[in-house]
Amino acid sequence: MDTIYDYLKWRGDLSFRQNPFNEVDAAILARFCYEPFEDIVSPSLRAFSDVKDVCAKLLNRPSLRYDVIDTKYDIDLIRAIADSPRFANMQISGFVNEVDEVKQVQFSACVFHLDGEQNYYVAFRGTDNTIIGWKEDFNMGFEFPVPAQEKALAYFENAVATLKDGTFIVGGHSKGGNLAIYAATYCDDRFNSPVTDIYNFDGPGFTEQIMNTEEFQRIEHQIHTYVPEFSVVGMLLEHMEDYSVVHSDQSGIMQHELLSWETGIDKFIHKKEVSKESKLFDKAFKDWIRGLDKVQREQFVDTVFKLMMCSDAHTLAEFTEKRKELMTRVIGTYQSMDAETKQGFKSSTRRLFDTVTNMLKASRDNLKE
Repeated sequence: MDTIYDYLKWRGDLSFRQNPFNEVDAAILARFCYEPFEDIVSPSLRAFSDVKDVCAKLLNRPSLRYDVIDTKYDIDLIRAIADSPRFANMQISGFVNEVDEVKQVQFSACVFHLDGEQNYYVAFRGTDNTIIGWKEDFNMGFEFPVPAQEKALAYFENAVATLKDGTFIVGGHSKGGNLAIYAATYCDDRFNSPVTDIYNFDGPGFTEQIMNTEEFQRIEHQIHTYVPEFSVVGMLLEHMEDYSVVHSDQSGIMQHELLSWETGIDKFIHKKEVSKESKLFDKAFKDWIRGLDKVQREQFVDTVFKLMMCSDAHTLAEFTEKRKELMTRVIGTYQSMDAETKQGFKSSTRRLFDTVTNMLKASRDNLKE
């Protein structure tokens, strides 16, 4: 199956004049913005760095294999971009990365200068492997806006005001896609006109109340949303805009990885709809959410992540690696909680288990018919 790596070989030598910017290009930059640009790309929007030089510095970083999300995927991507004039000749600036456990925020973004003609791509990073980053995602179920959304809006307005007179594409993967839509939706009217396209790659949606606002409907036609056949993150909340389904060479939740999506000459290979398993998960999750009020949702999320954070692990990888030795501390923290918190947590957990059980039973019954 052909993936983004193959696309970089096929189209990597063509300029945007020869082959206009497309959905695969947007996905590549949305994934590239996850790389550890600290001390390589300046936070200043006017301090431009050549992408080829950035890639070289990344590949020479002794700790690179420990700093990236996936050693094989990321290092291969960096090398492929460095060897691709289409991307290597771009410039990048304005890199910011903030993780604050107290404020419960994980936010990162940068700007790609596409072609030297004031055409820009503002890329918002999705959820990294920090526990607090995932908590902020789940906070979207009861809080609006979350801190990362507010930071995305401020970042985008600053980018437009600083770079001026250009056209802007905004995009991101996972939570980054949600941030891109939020920033384009709520930016000041002075800054909205330069936005040409908004790319959301398997990112959460919004509530119906938000999507029915005049601000959202104003930019809805500019949104391009893509999800894999088995989508979990991208099916969270609601999507009023149309979305395209993409085939992946991975299975289950691993299809969330953009670099596993199947590509053609200048677009992804689209499928008719998400898988039955994805539909079942989506319905079960939304049925469960609808059964909880705002207070119950917040209490459940806070309890889950309080148990995870008590372990002193800051990333999901740390928690997973040490889960056996940390379970005693997690159990102790749970037992020390007050009776009301424990009862609320048990009630919500039981409701989730019952919802999933009922959905699986209904699925089996349908297969028998």
